[in-house]
Amino acid sequence: MNMSPMIVIFMVMSFPLISCSSQSCVMDILDEFDKIKVDVAKSKAASASVKPAFFAALTPHFTLIDINAVLEFDDVKVNRGGAYDPSTGVFTATIQGLYHFSCMILANHGAVVHYQLNKNDQPYILGYSHGGAAADSSTISAVIELTVGDRVFVKHRTDAPEVVLGFAHTSFSGYFIHE
Repeated sequence: MNMSPMIVIFMVMSFPLISCSSQSCVMDILDEFDKIKVDVAKSKAASASVKPAFFAALTPHFTLIDINAVLEFDDVKVNRGGAYDPSTGVFTATIQGLYHFSCMILANHGAVVHYQLNKNDQPYILGYSHGGAAADSSTISAVIELTVGDRVFVKHRTDAPEVVLGFAHTSFSGYFIHE
């Protein structure tokens, strides 16, 4: 078998601690390199097949100060694919397709909470939780078509300060449905 100098140079550069003087040694290295390429391809395919899903709850009470306040659900129970960031409260799509999102908000006793589910910087669905004489919760749910990089989050929709109850009474979740 005739080995081209390009392959031998590549092998020497890629495996500087291996020295080969025989053709069978070079073939062994090429076989090992092929196995590595297959393993890398399998790893990439496995990571691409992870369908994003998350569930996060709010542990402390959260005061929504202004219209730009995003709820940061800090107690992450599930985060398959790592697309939800608890430090920002934002889910970022890693796969294009159809997703389902749900959010439950518990208002403080006698208070109200005006909130919305956003797709990127636009409201997608509005929510309102009225506290009444006791604490009251409301849930919003939506199916959203997303492209890679689209962001989904829950934010305040008024300038008046409002308190959302924590201690896992308030939650946000989402999951990939279909391409």
